Amino acid sequence: MNARLPPMLAGLTVLDLSLFVAGPFGSMILADLGAEVIKIEPLEGDPVRDNHMGLQIEGESAQFQSYNRNKRSICINLKSDLGRELFLKLAKTADVVYSNFRPGVMQRLGLSHNSLTAIHPGIISVSISAFGADGPLAKNPGYDLIVQALGGSMSLTGHAQTGPAHIPFHLGDIAGGLYGAISILAAVVERNRTGRGRELDISLLDAQIALLGDEVTNCAASGRVPEQHGAGHPQLVPYRAFMTKNAPLVIAAVGVEKFWIGLTKALEHSDLADDPRFRSNALRVTNRADLESVLEAILREHTREHWLDRLNAFDVPAAPVLNVLEAIAHPQVAHSDAIAMTRLAGGTSVAYARTPIRITGEPAHAVIAAPRRGAHTRDVLIERVGLATQDVDKLIEAGVIR
Repeated sequence: MNARLPPMLAGLTVLDLSLFVAGPFGSMILADLGAEVIKIEPLEGDPVRDNHMGLQIEGESAQFQSYNRNKRSICINLKSDLGRELFLKLAKTADVVYSNFRPGVMQRLGLSHNSLTAIHPGIISVSISAFGADGPLAKNPGYDLIVQALGGSMSLTGHAQTGPAHIPFHLGDIAGGLYGAISILAAVVERNRTGRGRELDISLLDAQIALLGDEVTNCAASGRVPEQHGAGHPQLVPYRAFMTKNAPLVIAAVGVEKFWIGLTKALEHSDLADDPRFRSNALRVTNRADLESVLEAILREHTREHWLDRLNAFDVPAAPVLNVLEAIAHPQVAHSDAIAMTRLAGGTSVAYARTPIRITGEPAHAVIAAPRRGAHTRDVLIERVGLATQDVDKLIEAGVIR
């Protein structure tokens, strides 16, 4: 058996100034892949640590645990001259400076990209904000909900009867973090080739627009405003959730006609395949209400388990609608080791959703719990800046670090 190779991003150092969700999600991906991510927090720490609106685990929020694993934490007062001096010394040893402040904050702190390149020409600066560095909304506050509303996604989710619904798993923030991580990897590849750093600007709103994908192309080409999709799709039938006798499932009998034919056989209603209203996806879209009414009545005759057995036997794309606890316990999820378990200092066991990147032939990456506030301040400043222990003590006493 071959010895395990170093992590893919071993040797990459990221100074992570980001707070809340969007920034930490992106830097978490890099940390999971082996980068050294040094989370630089204000003396009071990332506000999400003390977020009392959600579940607390050993005195800190579960949300903080989720997005800050595999990182080191140091606390520096960047509003002080000594704090900025320390940060610049750290930046000389790093590859990336990553932040998600409002536009202008890094400049006011004296940590603009130009300031950083003066001491490190190859540094990569990445800024994530709600609306980007400039434009009519640049200075406005923005949260996940705001971005989903402005980015068009909320107009597609929900049902016509109940109105718009936001996607509840931080889609706006997570999209920005994903593009932040991608941009860093691209900039590192370029710098390896040219030796030059880059200043990168990631807008959460732009990320939401990018995720709309074919909705943008379809809408612009047709001039029609898309309706809310509910539990289905406006251009595909049958492609939605249906209720059975006891629980919901989804059926996606589209793409190739064999799935539609298979569905009619699984339901023991082969006559539907010969019905002139349903002989193609285009006809099924036109006659959606008639077809879905028939399917709803048939599916309610038996349990979800009965129908899933039938649908699988006829190779029809279908699945149960699982809650989160059911999803993370699914045999396929267990097989791919998609959930990592680790223990906090107090002994509490915590589950993490792994970054879904696997290296063939190697076990899933290790997961280390999110660090305590300032847990690595002393070690990082001694290792990377070369401070003596007494110098660190003096900075603590002066309120520059924690």
